[in-house]
Amino acid sequence: MNTKFIHLLYVPTMACNMQCRYCYLEDNTVDTLEGEDCVETLRYAISKFREADVVPFNISLHGGEVTTLSKQKFHDLIQYISEYYQENREQITNAGFRVGRPHIKTNLYGLDRHMETIREFRVSVSGSLDLPFSLHEKYRVTKNGEGTLDRILENIKLLESIPNKKKVSATIFKEHYEQIDQIIEDIRFLDQNTCLDMNDFNFMIGFDYNSCGLLHHMSEEEQLQLLATNGMLVKRPLLIDGDTVLIGFKEAEWSEKLG
Repeated sequence: MNTKFIHLLYVPTMACNMQCRYCYLEDNTVDTLEGEDCVETLRYAISKFREADVVPFNISLHGGEVTTLSKQKFHDLIQYISEYYQENREQITNAGFRVGRPHIKTNLYGLDRHMETIREFRVSVSGSLDLPFSLHEKYRVTKNGEGTLDRILENIKLLESIPNKKKVSATIFKEHYEQIDQIIEDIRFLDQNTCLDMNDFNFMIGFDYNSCGLLHHMSEEEQLQLLATNGMLVKRPLLIDGDTVLIGFKEAEWSEKLG
């Protein structure tokens, strides 16, 4: 049996500390289990993967919102992932993969509760917010309907003194695209006033099915126009040569296709 290596996305809790007005989960962001078994669940899953000769080379925590876990549960989960990397470092690196740090995807609102663990294990952080900021304030609110932007920007400041990798992403619907000039200004603000790596900024195109009908997806023409405004929005090298399309640089593949 050939060993298969995977990037494992793990959701330790469905709970969320926000109530984004367009969230497709709507009222399902309450987790009655509150992540009580999250470490043992991950441990069990990985043991079953290993029995099937499947090795996670990367483990990312998604949600829900992972920062809603208690401080102890969050610490124990991050510690387990860090120890897993150390125990399996040789096998992972021998397969050609880089062993990174524990990674979380977060809305950044509750980040301050877990900074001690984030510092201890040098957790890499991928945050999400809406651009322009005016639409973030309109749509990304707490369960009490209060704004979240000010607290999120304060929490981003907490990341300045640590070497962890940190980046941010935003989802673009038609309503966001119509304010593209303000988006550019807010990106410039983040680049100049925060520690976020804006060279590693991700735009994701939103679709009607995940916005509860509140927002509307961009047409294909609008998507192309957005990409055309700045080639840096295309995250990977893209080569088009007649009928050949190559996405992402892989030397062997490019040599074969291009002779």
